[in-house]
Amino acid sequence: MSKPSRDELAVYADENRLIAAYHQASAALAENTAREAAAGITHETPEYQRLNQAVIDAEEQLPKRFRKAARKGL
Repeated sequence: MSKPSRDELAVYADENRLIAAYHQASAALAENTAREAAAGITHETPEYQRLNQAVIDAEEQLPKRFRKAARKGL
């Protein structure tokens, strides 16, 4: 196996950054959902909608080959 080029390493690093951003957005949404459920909130609050949109935006930034996996829980 050959050593990856600088460009390949840069792509890999960028992909990892995008995946991490997606995971952070998903975690924030899950934490908020749990907090709101514990408080008895059963409707979509503005905070839930904001965090949900952040997850959608982060997913759209993922390279196409990761999007299907993201929908299944990456």
